[in-house]
Amino acid sequence: MSALLGPYPDAELVMLDLLAPVAATVTHTDDDLTAPTVQVARVGGADDGITDRPRVQVTCYGATRPQAWQLAEQARQIVLAAAGTAVSGDNVTDVFIDSTRTATPAQQLPDRNRDLRVVTATYLLAMRRPRTS
Repeated sequence: MSALLGPYPDAELVMLDLLAPVAATVTHTDDDLTAPTVQVARVGGADDGITDRPRVQVTCYGATRPQAWQLAEQARQIVLAAAGTAVSGDNVTDVFIDSTRTATPAQQLPDRNRDLRVVTATYLLAMRRPRTS
């Protein structure tokens, strides 16, 4: 019997740390959400046994339309620049991201909270399991 392999990095935790410089980052929202906030959620993707390719939705909440779009653009630049780098923060340590790309570009969504503006995009990451000693 072969040894079990370790888990892939948690894509949501990686994105929380990656996008922390943009604004408060969360994996879920509630009714008292305040802007600016960035929500991340894994919404799909697959692995091939070597590389995990999660689809991660990044939703930016702004008090105004310009703020929401500015957050979305900052997030896009950070995510795309993360290819070939390691992420460390409060949630993960030294998670290497092989590649990143935009799967669905930013688009504004209606929100039931009329005090917020919402812009969302989806990114595709590629990450391998961490090496073990």
